[in-house]
Order: sequence, then C-alpha cells, then structure tokens
Amino acid sequence: MSRPHTQLATLLRRGQWMLDEAAHKLGGNQLPAADRHAVTAALDELSAALREHTDEPAAPATGQDEQPVVVEGER
Repeated sequence: MSRPHTQLATLLRRGQWMLDEAAHKLGGNQLPAADRHAVTAALDELSAALREHTDEPAAPATGQDEQPVVVEGER
C-alpha cells in the first residue's frame, strides 16, 4: 500500500470515519476539545495530501468517452 493514490484513499477513509464520529458526538454535545483538535489535524494532513496528489498525473479513468449524465434539474 505504498502507492500515493492508495495512501490518499486511506487518508480519505480515515477522515470520513473521524468526521462521522465527530458529528455524532457533536450532535449530543459530547465532542471534547481534544477530539476537535485531532479532527482538525487529520483534516490538515488530508488537505495537504490532496494538494500534493493534484500535482501528480492521474491515470485515465475508465469510461472517459462517456457523456455526463444530465439530471432533470440541471437543464
């Protein structure tokens, strides 16, 4: 799991999990300052990784030739 995109995927999942937990605790007014700081640090790490990843060339996505789906409300 040393490839940059798999590391980024891991960070995204970790961020998703932490945000889910934080939202649940915050809804019950039970999110301590230490947890808020941990989520903030994780989001900082994630944003830095996303910035670095955007500088790397991406592999072509499958289905690139397909037209985007237009939802009725977008017309």
